Amino acid sequence: MGQRAQTLQDFLTPSASAVADLSVVDFVQRWRMITGEPPAVLLTSRTEMLALLIESTPAAPFKAPIPAWDNRKLGSGTAR
Repeated sequence: MGQRAQTLQDFLTPSASAVADLSVVDFVQRWRMITGEPPAVLLTSRTEMLALLIESTPAAPFKAPIPAWDNRKLGSGTAR
């Protein structure tokens, strides 16, 4: 009998579980990576902390992509 090959699913955990399983040091370090500063208060629920962070972060403005070409520069097809 051989060993079963590991799949990506073997390494994935539900997000709430992944956050809950982090040590305080790791959570604070990762929070600092996201926000640039340590959390002011550590709530008992890290999921609630992340929800508050998301709610308080303004959405980035949507900017339509600029095409690589510009029709105005193509002209009417006549030589100048």
